[in-house]
Amino acid sequence: MKLNHFLNIRRSKFFKHSVLYTLGSMMTPLISLILLPVYTNYLSPSEYGTMTTVQTMVGMLQLFLLLALHGAITRFFFDFLEDKEKQKEYIGSIYLFVFIFSSFGSIVLFIFSDQIGSLIFSNIQINPYMFYLIGLSWATSLLALPMALFRAQEKVGIFVSFNIIKALIIMIFTSYLIIWRGLGAESALFSQFTITVLFLIVAFIIQRKDYKLSFSPTAIKTSLIFSMPLLPHVASGWIIKSSDRVILEKFVDLNELGFYALAAQVSMVLTLFYTSINNAVVPRYTKLRKQGKNESADKLLKYFLYIVIGFGIISIPIATLGVWIITSPEFYSALALIPVLIVGQILKGMYFIPVAKLFYTKKTNAIATSSTIAAVVNISINLIAIPYIGVYGAVTSTIVGEFIRLALIYRASRISSTQTAE
Repeated sequence: MKLNHFLNIRRSKFFKHSVLYTLGSMMTPLISLILLPVYTNYLSPSEYGTMTTVQTMVGMLQLFLLLALHGAITRFFFDFLEDKEKQKEYIGSIYLFVFIFSSFGSIVLFIFSDQIGSLIFSNIQINPYMFYLIGLSWATSLLALPMALFRAQEKVGIFVSFNIIKALIIMIFTSYLIIWRGLGAESALFSQFTITVLFLIVAFIIQRKDYKLSFSPTAIKTSLIFSMPLLPHVASGWIIKSSDRVILEKFVDLNELGFYALAAQVSMVLTLFYTSINNAVVPRYTKLRKQGKNESADKLLKYFLYIVIGFGIISIPIATLGVWIITSPEFYSALALIPVLIVGQILKGMYFIPVAKLFYTKKTNAIATSSTIAAVVNISINLIAIPYIGVYGAVTSTIVGEFIRLALIYRASRISSTQTAE
């Protein structure tokens, strides 16, 4: 019976979507790994640390320019299945609001770039890296909306094609700029910005029949009420996985920052793998719960847990050996950090499971609370430990922060399930 059940899963639409989502979402980190020989042979550790630190900051800034409204699209899309016209108006309202809000915010940041840059950077030059930070954050925040709609519509082919083609073009362009133009740390940032803007335009053209530009205050208010509590949840994820590099930039030299950035980037491949599976799990889980198929929904999350633990354990020796093979000896100091950072990524993968339950029940306040507490603990450890033990303080904060967040969100999920049953 179990074998037949497994075979049925392999033949299912969900399984195929999971594989495709994984393939598409993993292209970006895989391209980064493919480029590691280029980075480590044509960039110094300090240049690599500069490039990846700016990329890390983009992840945080784009959250505030987006206000986590891509999550609202994924959730509320299903509330308009019976009325396509209202669905188009809803999507158009969110698109227009985010464009206005993110553009205004980016303009303000550009005006005060010197003042804000001096607060963010200590060793990294404000010009040109502050401009890359703002521009790339604006572009990625807008692109997140059409990509969320592709996911909600289960248009896996388009979603995957976008990610694969975009990653390949960025890889080729970045390699050209580093090897033949000698642009150094700016290369990846410049190529990511230009290609992201190009794909943003293409995405909106493809979806022109799926949205109708309008400005519905009710739709925007409802979505903000849903998404705003998610900001601490999403921001905490960034804080736990990335704020350490921002703090390290102020207390260690850029070479040491480069070693840590390499280890963190390699371990992050596992999180992106988990996220790609989660991209398929959340819409399917929501749909199963909507249809009253609670047992199937619970099995879905159970299989997700098996994937998280199994692939996490396997990835430790593979990642360590891979870095030893493809990087130059100048970066070998990163090898000792990789196994511990992967443990933190496993904890984060397990965190996705109770979040899916709370996401469906719209208990986003519980997600925000647990995430905020974990983020505060993480930053506190970083600020206390990094000045004394450098990168090992950052490693400690990652493990502790992820563990606390998982424990709190699991407890919130259990309480929510009990209340729903009653």
